[in-house]
Amino acid sequence: MTQAIDLIKGGLRRCMAYQSGEAIASPDQQDCLETLNDLFDSLSADKASVPGTVENILNWNAGQAQYKIGNPTCTNLGFAPFTGTLTKNSAIITGVTNIPSNLITGATLTDVAGVIPAGSTVTAIGTNTVTMSANATSTPSGVDTITYTVPGDFAIPRPLRITSGYTRFNNLDFTLDVYQTQDQYNSILYKAQPGPWPTVAWYNNQMPYGILNVYMTPGNSAEVHLFTDVILSNLTINQVFYLPQGYTRWIKWLLAKEFCAEFGFPLTEAIKTNAADAQEKIKALNAEPAAVAVYDRVLTRGNRANASWIFTGGY
Repeated sequence: MTQAIDLIKGGLRRCMAYQSGEAIASPDQQDCLETLNDLFDSLSADKASVPGTVENILNWNAGQAQYKIGNPTCTNLGFAPFTGTLTKNSAIITGVTNIPSNLITGATLTDVAGVIPAGSTVTAIGTNTVTMSANATSTPSGVDTITYTVPGDFAIPRPLRITSGYTRFNNLDFTLDVYQTQDQYNSILYKAQPGPWPTVAWYNNQMPYGILNVYMTPGNSAEVHLFTDVILSNLTINQVFYLPQGYTRWIKWLLAKEFCAEFGFPLTEAIKTNAADAQEKIKALNAEPAAVAVYDRVLTRGNRANASWIFTGGY
C-alpha cells in the first residue's frame, strides 16, 4: 500500500532534487504529480509493464453486433457539467435547472465540493432533480457543480486491449475468440449471422469509445466476461493504492529519470542502472509463456474404440 506522494518523494530523493524530510513546494508537488500520471499513462500502453488483467462481467444486448465501450466524462466530450443543490444524508440533487439531454441512469457523478461519494451513479432523473445511488456526505455552501459520465454500451473504463473472453450460458462457458487484427475480422464473409452468442470479436481501440465488433449477433442477453489489461489510472496526491511487488522501486527510479529531464538534474549512471534493473525484473514477471497448442480430442484419438462408427455414425 502506498500513496502518490510517497512515489514522488522517492523519485526526488534519487535524483537529489529534495532531501529526506524536506517539504516539497506546492507547485513542484503538482508538477511531479502530473509527471507521475503521465508516466502511468505511458506504461499502460506497454503490455510488458501491465501487472495483470481485469475481468469485466457484462451482458450482451440481444440483436446487437457492435458495442461502444467506455465511460468518458461529459467535459471530455465537450459537454458542460450541471449545477444543483446537495444535502447531507440525501441522495437527491435538487434545483437542477439545466439537466443535460445526454444524462442517463448509470452515469457516474463527481462534484466540485467533493461531497458525492466515489462511484456514485444516477438512479433516476426527474424534472428538476437527479437521484444518486449514495447519499451526499455533507451539505456544501451554495450551488454545487456536478460532472457526469456518458456511458457506452459497456460502461467500463475504455480498455487499451481486450485479451480474451467467454459467454456464460446455463452455467457453461463458451469461448469468445478476440481477433488481433481488423483483417482477421474482415475475412468473415457474412457478419450479420445470428446465433445464441458471439464466438468471434474484434476490438477497435477508438476514442472516446472503443468499438467491439462481434460475430455472431447474440440472440439473448447472456452474461459475457471480457478480460482487459489493467490501466494504471490517474492519481491524486494523497490517494492510497496498491502496487504489485517490485513496482514501487521501479516507479521511483523511472520518476528519477523523468525528474532529471524536467528539473535539469544530471542523469547519473546509478539512476540508469537501477531503473533498468528494476524494469528487467518487471518485464520478466509479466512475460507471457509460449502458447500450448490444444486440439479437439476427436481429432487426436484413434478409432480403435469406434468400431463400426459407434460414436460418430460414420460422419
